[in-house]
Amino acid sequence: VDDPYCRLLADTAGCAVVNLDYALAPEQPFPAAIEQTYALVAWLHEHGNELGLDGARIAVGGHSAGGNIAAAVSLLAADQGRPLLRGQIIDYAPLDLATDPAAKSNPDPAADPAMTMFAVRLARQYNAWYLADPAEARSPLASPLLAPSLVGLPPALVITAEYDTLRAEGDAYARRLSDAGVLTEHVTYPDCQHGFTHVGPAGAALDAWNRMARFLERVLT
Repeated sequence: VDDPYCRLLADTAGCAVVNLDYALAPEQPFPAAIEQTYALVAWLHEHGNELGLDGARIAVGGHSAGGNIAAAVSLLAADQGRPLLRGQIIDYAPLDLATDPAAKSNPDPAADPAMTMFAVRLARQYNAWYLADPAEARSPLASPLLAPSLVGLPPALVITAEYDTLRAEGDAYARRLSDAGVLTEHVTYPDCQHGFTHVGPAGAALDAWNRMARFLERVLT
């Protein structure tokens, strides 16, 4: 379902987009998807020329859970010292799995309490599927917001939505990146919910996609 969006980014930014169908929990829990994604990025760095790609110019990005993976891969690449990523796009991502979803306030003043509780239960279930051991929630690769240091990470575009329960941790991550000296562009889209780039409103979604494309143009050229 992401194919049209990948084509939009490729056409608008003038770059190749590799869309990974990464390993899913609970069958393959943390850190399988992160290790798989990092392995692909490392392979593209070494062998991208076999596909007509420049392996020296790579950025990572994702939406929601994919944003968590992109942030984790950026941390892992910095820790391993390879490859030197050019950028990261973190779009309304869960970045703190150690905090119980019930403790994350819903910033939507019109939120229905019953739907909020349903969302809390769903988030808890997602976390339980993803983390075979609940203690892993404090790992920086599971919760990038908790990483001891963000120094040396690639330039970042951090997108949050005004009425998303994940907004606060996205905002905090953008601040930590900036404080660590990472060139960071952070934008919060007003009147938007989680997943707005895929479900609308259309104006905000298109603006966000164009912003991602412009970011990729800057960091890859």
